[in-house]
Amino acid sequence: MSNDEQFSGNPPTNAGEFLRRLLGELGATVGALWFGSTGQLNLVAASGFEESGFFRGDTEKTLLQQILAEVLKQGRPLSVDTAGTFPAGPTGHATLFLVPLSIPPGYVGVILIAERPNLPQQQRMGWMQHISVRGRELSPLLTSSTETSPNVRQTAGGAEPSLEVASAGPAAAAAPVLAGSPMTASRASVSKRPLIDSQPVLDYVLSLQRSLDLNEVANVVVNDGRLLFAVDRVSLAMVRGRRTVITAVSGQESVHPRGNLIRAMRRLTQLVLASGEPFRYDGSIQNVPQQLEEPLADFIQESGTRFLMIAPLLEPERLVKPDEPPGNGKPKPVVRPAIGALIIEQMSSSTPSTQLKHTLDSVSDHIAAASYNARSHSTIFLLPLWRWAGRCMEWLRGRRLAIAVVLVGLLLVATSALILVPWEYRVEGKGRLMPVTQREVFAPWDGQVQELMVEGGEHVEKDQPLIILHNDDLSAELVKVRSELQEKQKLLHTLKAQADEAERQVKTEEKLRAKGKALETQVEIDGALEQEKILKERLKRLTILAPITGTVTTFQVQQLLENRPVRRGELLLQVMDDQGDWQLELEIAEHRVGRILKAQEASGPNLPIEYRMLTSPESSFQATLTSLGTRIVTDEEKGTVLEARASLDSNQLPSRAIGADVRARISCGESSLGDVLFGDVIEFVQRYLWW
Repeated sequence: MSNDEQFSGNPPTNAGEFLRRLLGELGATVGALWFGSTGQLNLVAASGFEESGFFRGDTEKTLLQQILAEVLKQGRPLSVDTAGTFPAGPTGHATLFLVPLSIPPGYVGVILIAERPNLPQQQRMGWMQHISVRGRELSPLLTSSTETSPNVRQTAGGAEPSLEVASAGPAAAAAPVLAGSPMTASRASVSKRPLIDSQPVLDYVLSLQRSLDLNEVANVVVNDGRLLFAVDRVSLAMVRGRRTVITAVSGQESVHPRGNLIRAMRRLTQLVLASGEPFRYDGSIQNVPQQLEEPLADFIQESGTRFLMIAPLLEPERLVKPDEPPGNGKPKPVVRPAIGALIIEQMSSSTPSTQLKHTLDSVSDHIAAASYNARSHSTIFLLPLWRWAGRCMEWLRGRRLAIAVVLVGLLLVATSALILVPWEYRVEGKGRLMPVTQREVFAPWDGQVQELMVEGGEHVEKDQPLIILHNDDLSAELVKVRSELQEKQKLLHTLKAQADEAERQVKTEEKLRAKGKALETQVEIDGALEQEKILKERLKRLTILAPITGTVTTFQVQQLLENRPVRRGELLLQVMDDQGDWQLELEIAEHRVGRILKAQEASGPNLPIEYRMLTSPESSFQATLTSLGTRIVTDEEKGTVLEARASLDSNQLPSRAIGADVRARISCGESSLGDVLFGDVIEFVQRYLWW
């Protein structure tokens, strides 16, 4: 059974039993307890006090009286190292922990515990807090003993009571009595202080427990605390890792961490928390530690504070204490780390208000507990999600739970159907209905349309004239070639006559010259004849003939071509055989091609197609995928697409409208129902969100 359980289940019946239990909890061997009126303080319980040897001489007793008086004067716990103050006793030097007791007006008390020297600061804070908590449990015991003890005597003039406890043991006889010590005057006013109104304190404590949001709790601590303590400003600092952060300041909606005042306050508070002791400044720097002098001066310069108190807030004690170690092992004292600090300021006076003196001790533990719980709650991972889940679970209570079970069941059935039910997966493509045989007519040469011999939609036979072009350059060049040809022919005839005349006159040299010139002229005549032939062929090609038997599909031919100049290679007309075989010219979106390729690998290249024509949307027809393009092309309207061709039965066509828009669905085999319905969503996520 732990010491906490012993205290709660079997409370001590006298001061001696209380001190023995407290020493057992802390693992200490030297302790003492003083109690009495404001005029006389008596030792009511001690353990190892005389054996320690620290207080044997008169000088040592005087020092002890001064320390006890200082504790009662300040009204807060103190820790004192005996090294340099007291001579070393049989057990060497030690650290003295002195905690004043909270007792009804007219009485005072002090608990003293001695432990080894040079304890860490956090351990010192833990000891102080533990002794203070146990001291609150001792107060009712001492009060009741005071009211019932026959040794308590009252004088007729209302003198201060004196308590002598016989059970204190031999040590009580040798205990120092602090009658007329400095603490008498400092505590004289305590017996006359009025009882505080408990309702504001209860309201303040209730407000602290109303929320687990750290910001809300911090605002209550500083704003309501300023009214409760009747001070000018209250601030709350929280420890976050190795840093101290000013969380809230009374009268301010938000805290600017880079402000000079906040930075000075944070620096001072961090050093105070590192020291492990509460800090108080009332205009005098005599008791200010050296390491705090410069930060305190900076803070006072920025704030103008005349009274300052920084009270560390310790982590609350665990409700369920860990079990004591087995055997006679020495229990380790519980170290309670500081979670933050309460910073209280007064600018108008260097004397603390009456409300502050009477209420701070009552609410400090509540402030620490509320801040600790709010901070722990705010650090929960995914807290909004868990809060939402909790609300959902709360909503599901009662009849709603049955409804939720039914909905979940339906959802499971639907999910199973989406996964297990097979369904045909079809890829959609858009295209046109076109004849298989198609020809395009281009301009063979630059020229001007001289005559249109057909109209759009007219049926034509193969080699039927369609358009007659005229080219002035070709005509002029033909005239020029013919003229040169005539001149060359005349020259050839003359040269032949000269050769014959030279032969008759036996002029060999002239004969040879005339024949050579004649041969050269004959070559030029042959070239001119070939050039004339080519020009005639070009002029003949200016009359454009139908390449196949079919229908002219170009719309509004007259408006498009009549008397219009054209250039070589320009598209003029289209002729298609609408009486032959027909096909579907499809365009398939790029992201759908993968499905088609997988289906072709599984069942062959010819995939069945179901299509509808927009001219006859009430009927569907069948086709077969015959070819798939080998490259992706870009369409201004449809984006990147792949072209495909599908064959069909021309006899089933309700109408043979060339270029009629169709919507086709290419069968790609069976897949799950969920893939068929939500495959587009999955592919969208994979395309744009997954990568």
